[in-house]
Amino acid sequence: MAMPGAELLCIAIGLFLYACAVRDAGLVRRLRREGIRTEGVVVANIADHQARNPKGNPKGNPKGNPKGNPKGNRNPIPKPIIRFHDHQGYKVEFTTAIQGVGLGLATGRRVDVMYLPGESRKARVWMRRHIVGPTAGLALTGTIFLGFGLVVAFN
Repeated sequence: MAMPGAELLCIAIGLFLYACAVRDAGLVRRLRREGIRTEGVVVANIADHQARNPKGNPKGNPKGNPKGNPKGNRNPIPKPIIRFHDHQGYKVEFTTAIQGVGLGLATGRRVDVMYLPGESRKARVWMRRHIVGPTAGLALTGTIFLGFGLVVAFN
């Protein structure tokens, strides 16, 4: 038996994720219309250690990881840092909107960057997988939550 209100929670999360996907698609549309295109350089790839607890010790190992990885994650996801100069000459650094397998960028690689005038922190790497990926991921996850909520509600 399902927990009371679980279906409403799943449906609400699904609708929220759909709203985030629509917002992201709106940003991409604004970038296509009003965006300034420039070239950026991947200056670093920082490992994103996700398996870290609040005390800083790896989960399940209170004395630290003897194998040399202090944060406890064996497969960190690389997070590329891209640097470019905006139309006012300021250096801007940002990370990609989506990370994962097949979405990494090699350090030193030159990439096309689009940003909005006056909002250079909302820059995006102008590659199809970095433009479509966040919206598609949010929409897919929203569909899963919404579908699960509807299945629970009507059973």
